[in-house]
Amino acid sequence: MELRHLITFRTIVDLGGFNKAAQKLGYAQSSITAHIKELETELGYPLFDRLGKKVTLTQTGRRFLPYALDIITLYTKSKEMIKESDEPSGELTIGVSESLMIYWFPIIIMNFMGQYPNVQLTVK
Repeated sequence: MELRHLITFRTIVDLGGFNKAAQKLGYAQSSITAHIKELETELGYPLFDRLGKKVTLTQTGRRFLPYALDIITLYTKSKEMIKESDEPSGELTIGVSESLMIYWFPIIIMNFMGQYPNVQLTVK
């Protein structure tokens, strides 16, 4: 099951047709049809009833839709989480001698905390 097939499926449902989905997604209508055929083949059941140019979800399509939406949402959230994790975060413990701590380490700590606010720093 490919993510693009699920996105195609959702777009057809949202817009109410293969042609509209093709226009929105920038695919040829034959590609949209192929995506759905591959998805239906993999699932073993038709997802749409096709009545001329009008399409409606089958019972299987209605049951499958929430799962497809969950997968798409999870994919989107996982990409956002990756972007957020570019900045260091978490706990950091540093051991420093007292003489270094008194003279020059406070400035380094202040600069570090300003640059990486998501790091919980512990100095021992």
